[in-house]
Amino acid sequence: MPHVVTRAGRIQGTRLAVLLALVHSVNDALVGILGVLLPTIQTRMDAGPATLAVLVSIFAISTSASQPTIGVMADRFGLRRFSAGGVALAAVSLSLIGVVGTPALLALLLILGGIGSAAIHPISTSIVGGSHTHNPGLAVGLFTAGGMAGFAAGPVLVLALVAAFGSRGTAWLMLPGLVFAVLLYWLLPDYEPHATRGTRVSMLDRASINRRTLTLTGLMAMAGLVFLTFISTVPLWLVTERGLATDDPTLGWTLAVFALAAGLGAVLGGAVAPRFGQGRTAAVSLVAAGAGFTGMLLLPVGWPQLVTAAATGLLLYVSQPLLILAAQQAVPASPTAAAGLVFGGGSGLAGVLYLVSGTAQAQVGMTSAMYGTVVLLVPAAVIAGRVLEGSRRAAGPHSQPDQRDLDGSRASVNGWYGAPVPNKAEVSAMDKGEVTDE
Repeated sequence: MPHVVTRAGRIQGTRLAVLLALVHSVNDALVGILGVLLPTIQTRMDAGPATLAVLVSIFAISTSASQPTIGVMADRFGLRRFSAGGVALAAVSLSLIGVVGTPALLALLLILGGIGSAAIHPISTSIVGGSHTHNPGLAVGLFTAGGMAGFAAGPVLVLALVAAFGSRGTAWLMLPGLVFAVLLYWLLPDYEPHATRGTRVSMLDRASINRRTLTLTGLMAMAGLVFLTFISTVPLWLVTERGLATDDPTLGWTLAVFALAAGLGAVLGGAVAPRFGQGRTAAVSLVAAGAGFTGMLLLPVGWPQLVTAAATGLLLYVSQPLLILAAQQAVPASPTAAAGLVFGGGSGLAGVLYLVSGTAQAQVGMTSAMYGTVVLLVPAAVIAGRVLEGSRRAAGPHSQPDQRDLDGSRASVNGWYGAPVPNKAEVSAMDKGEVTDE
């Protein structure tokens, strides 16, 4: 069921959506620095490919596998508290990864930072992709684009800090995250819990687990493995196979253009899927992303490689908002838990699969291992085409946004984010702190 406001926030509508996109950007700027620091970590800690793969997997799993549980608990005990606390924990933990000197301490920070980062994703997607939004696919896509913008800025910013202050300069990155954590706690509304407070909290919402959400989770895992491979293996590959220095700006710019294009791809997917069909949009984009990744591995370092990196990111992320929305449509009673299961569970499974990729890199080389990973996008495209088309048919005409605007209850607020406009009675009730419902 949709989230129901019990205490009005200080901002709403488009401004609330913009805030969440900005928070996502700041959070994912920290998430994005691990990949570009891997060559430095490899040199400083004398770590081999297997150790680096374990660190990447630990971070991916902690960032993702905790999302279903966080989604359940946030639905029940408060979206505002969980989102603010998570952003603060991620800011402190991830900004210190350039400071610690042992793999064990680094792994601990990655676990804590991953859990903190996990909170913002299912919570925010359930808010911006709710039933009150005129185009939930576009709304989730814009939220995703905010994260990708931050993810793109993170590698470039951290290399600049390392060049100026050494690896310990990453500690300065905690300040923006702490500021936005305070803003979230102060500005977000409170929502009515989706379950009774007195009941037992389970690790997963069992209602969110069905054949469709499990299939969507598998699809997210295959796409997520390709994403992980790009952001984690490509920087090492550029240093090892192409001879770049560990602090070469090309490392940061390669990840930056990939991430920026991925954000645009998420918006593009939400915008074009209603016209061309979710299944067809996802299938074509996944196959084309594999072609882009292959081209990047074959072309020389420079503009050709940057262009193909951008094309890979753009096409790989077209399907992501479609998978998340299909999950929420499959389990309308627990949308946050469903989003957490598919996005978090799928990304966590991708982290586990990356361990296999790390072993393959040590055995057959980075290039061959990456080619093997890219091939997975072909079966992923076939399955996505069928599952997303089935989701559209199952949702039926009610999956379309409510266009009623005779009394203003469904009017768009400041553009694309179609939050309900309260009438005078609702405003009065919110001012008194009473529960409001549509």
